[in-house]
Amino acid sequence: MSLLLTADSEIYYELHGEGPPLVLIHGASGTHLSWWQQVAELRYRFSCLIYDLRGYGRSRALQTLDPGDGHAHVRDLQALLTHVGLADEAVHLIGASLGTAVAMHFAANHPQQVRSLVLCCGPGTARTPLVDEGWRLRRERMQARYQQVDAQESPLPPGVPKVRSPGEKERFAAAYHPYGPVGEAMHLDFPALTFLYAEIMASAGGPPTPSVFPVFHSRPVTAADAANLDFPVLMVGGTEDPLFSPSELAEVAGLFPRGRLALFKGSGHLAYYERPRRFNDLVTGFLTAPG
Repeated sequence: MSLLLTADSEIYYELHGEGPPLVLIHGASGTHLSWWQQVAELRYRFSCLIYDLRGYGRSRALQTLDPGDGHAHVRDLQALLTHVGLADEAVHLIGASLGTAVAMHFAANHPQQVRSLVLCCGPGTARTPLVDEGWRLRRERMQARYQQVDAQESPLPPGVPKVRSPGEKERFAAAYHPYGPVGEAMHLDFPALTFLYAEIMASAGGPPTPSVFPVFHSRPVTAADAANLDFPVLMVGGTEDPLFSPSELAEVAGLFPRGRLALFKGSGHLAYYERPRRFNDLVTGFLTAPG
């Protein structure tokens, strides 16, 4: 098992393939396994580095875990790049949801180490009026979600078979919650993929989602900051994402001189997972484009 031991963390990682380095950073409901549909293909063209954020999967904090400490995630990423011999190379970065915050924080602090940035289903650490209003709504919705969990078991959507093992009921239900990662179209159209994601989410073992929200504010990137970042930036999202609206992602894309937006119609919060063929083709074209 490949582990990086730092002063305050133990980070599990895998490095697959050959070619330009590509780092994929998972979200708050996942682990390195969240990227299985991407790495299976992209490893033929890129050196794909996947890992578990501290507090998730096989990675852990060696001191008290602060789930909202975005600076710790960036230190882990920098240490990991050094450990695998990529500290002196510019890398492609892909982040999903919580991973967008880690990726943008790192890119803003170390622009010379970033070849391009792909942010999927999350605004990173960008600060705009629209994103700030979105955070107000997210906090309200998540607070209500966790109050519901405390009060009673969350229901599964109609037609989804019940989970009969008591210890797993709430974890599976969280995947299907209206403000969870699995959209309605996904669990109706792709039941096997949905079940697999619920299993990944159940095994991630991460902290409660609201506790990681400060990571998105750990290194605010303003319009002035973004204007000075000249690497290509691709924002990807789903038109039915209940957490991060297409309008927020569009506003963030517009902050960067070389920013662009791609929206997947009908996709929810897991655009890369729900539409892997489209996502992989889009990202491959973006990462290999001249200049």
